[in-house]
Amino acid sequence: MALIGGPKVIARVNSSSASALAVMSFEWIMRADGQVCYRLTKVDGRSERNPWTLVTQLQPGELQTLGRDKSRAKALLDDLAQRQGHKLG
Repeated sequence: MALIGGPKVIARVNSSSASALAVMSFEWIMRADGQVCYRLTKVDGRSERNPWTLVTQLQPGELQTLGRDKSRAKALLDDLAQRQGHKLG
């Protein structure tokens, strides 16, 4: 899912996940069209360029509220990342 020429990103957070095999970093975004996606960006410090994975599609009313309140949009991304077992930061 390419973002080139796609809808504007209204919120973005970074997260990480560690296992016995690797430490992985992820980027989470919320787009103006309501798509919430993430992708793997690093494995053990080595940059990766993986495709976006769709997590959810926000409803228009929810998106309208989040689009006006960046802190709530970021909080939603934080929550979704943590539900996947990721650590924020």
